[in-house]
Amino acid sequence: MKEQQQINFDKPIVHSENNNDSQKLFEKNEKRFRGQCKTIMDAFKRGEKLTVVKAMQKYRIGDLRRRIKDLKDNYEVKNIKSRMIGHGFKEWYLNN
Repeated sequence: MKEQQQINFDKPIVHSENNNDSQKLFEKNEKRFRGQCKTIMDAFKRGEKLTVVKAMQKYRIGDLRRRIKDLKDNYEVKNIKSRMIGHGFKEWYLNN
């Protein structure tokens, strides 16, 4: 895994949406999504475990699953793990 200080969150997130309207919406919000990726990594580095609900309530991140994918695909963070908790809920964390 790249250490957090080595991750360049100024590097744009690159992916293609499945239609023009979605792509325009993504491009309009891409910088905010990068900030969300940094927020998630900061939380993981502090040892936090995040669920979709916790990310929304604590950090106002509405799509934790997509940001996790961005961290893995665009920022090459390979040691993000998940586990099922409760009935049908997933929790993500950094596996050091």
